[in-house]
Amino acid sequence: MNLRERPWTRYAVVTLLAALAFLTISDLVSDPSGWNWSKLVVLAVAAPALWYRGGRHSPVPNKIGPESVPAEDVEAVVAESGRTVKAIRSLREMHPGLGLLDAKRLVQPEN
Repeated sequence: MNLRERPWTRYAVVTLLAALAFLTISDLVSDPSGWNWSKLVVLAVAAPALWYRGGRHSPVPNKIGPESVPAEDVEAVVAESGRTVKAIRSLREMHPGLGLLDAKRLVQPEN
């Protein structure tokens, strides 16, 4: 599972950073030293950066079946690459919603 499939991870990290920010602010109120100010600045920059980091990923494409892939695309990829792994990768790049096993079965129909 990656981070996009586990959105609770992002919430847990931000909650932890919020708790650390609260503790840093309480330290800052009791002792306004340069060290406490620098901790607060680091937390103020880190929290939004970690929150929005997950938003830069492209959305997961919709799944497509092997029947929606044109035979011409499969033939072109197999003829161009010559290697099974490269052909499967190229076919999946052409059709992002195609699963790995479906792409393998299209490239190697006899197996």
